Amino acid sequence: MKEEMDMERVTLTLAAASLIAGFGSSFQYGYNVAVINSPATEMKLFYTRIYEDRYGPMSDNLLTLLWSVTVSMFPLGGFFGSLMVAPLVNKFGRKGTLLFNNIFSIVPAIMMGVSEVAGSFEIIIAARFLVGICAGLSSNVVSMYLGEIAPKNYRGAIGIVPQLFITIGIVVAQVFGVRNILGNMEGNAQSMEFLLFTVGCSPTMNSSRLQGFYDGVGLALSIGLM
Repeated sequence: MKEEMDMERVTLTLAAASLIAGFGSSFQYGYNVAVINSPATEMKLFYTRIYEDRYGPMSDNLLTLLWSVTVSMFPLGGFFGSLMVAPLVNKFGRKGTLLFNNIFSIVPAIMMGVSEVAGSFEIIIAARFLVGICAGLSSNVVSMYLGEIAPKNYRGAIGIVPQLFITIGIVVAQVFGVRNILGNMEGNAQSMEFLLFTVGCSPTMNSSRLQGFYDGVGLALSIGLM
């Protein structure tokens, strides 16, 4: 009886795995839902500047079209990400799918980080599609993964972790998007993704090791100090 109670209590490893899985996947879903709103004015100026440098004057209708495509790429990517859940889970398992999903987080993070240097708004549009795939996958797989690793009597509590981190991600995106913080031309909130993805590099770590998390934090700090 005592052994069963010990097996069904919340351990440090279970708590850490749940929080890191939520931060590495669900947090990015919420962050990317909201991050596009606050710096919209500055990003439209960036679109206009790049387009006019290439082709000449840009009409308001074309700018509206490009911005609409940019925003809509995220849910479109989420649609395709949701369709990828079943085949990936069957092939890699829950944990393997979350690790594979890091590709759709790391690649768009780098793309958004270098978009201004490259002078290309197309990179942002493509990155929004890829991070949408990440959101589509994580919104389904994280819940399955946490449901499997959680003891029966704690599955309800652990099950709210993804929704909690989605909400936190939205709040953080809104805060970073304030003009006096990162919602300006000097520090666009989109580029914060380049820093944030590193902390979630190992959202489904080996249950007996936290090293992946510590490495992610160290890498995030090193990028932030560059």
